[in-house]
Amino acid sequence: MNPRALRKTHLYLGTLFAPILLLFTISGAWQIFRFNDAKKDGSYTPPRLVSTLSSLHKNQTLEKETHDRTPLKAFAFLACLALVSTTLLGIVMAYRFTASPVTVTLCLLAGIGIPVALAYLIP
Repeated sequence: MNPRALRKTHLYLGTLFAPILLLFTISGAWQIFRFNDAKKDGSYTPPRLVSTLSSLHKNQTLEKETHDRTPLKAFAFLACLALVSTTLLGIVMAYRFTASPVTVTLCLLAGIGIPVALAYLIP
């Protein structure tokens, strides 16, 4: 793929799926720390927006009950594929358009090594 086509593909896939990927990233971030879950003792109730967007993230519906939302699930799945594609295109572009492929490789290795090390450090 020539550089111009590579950049255009990256651009259009990225901009088409950026909104839903940002939504999933943000709502997934607060789910890591369970900010979307109410405490059983009643000491914390998540804001309605947090609950609603968490439901959209987990169930592909704006309601707590799960419904079959195949078109939204399909779009979310396409967003996942687009994220993988644009990430891979970004890595290819990083190697093709840099003066220092060693730096790109070191960053990639650090991006693998840091989460692995953190996973092993915390029991």
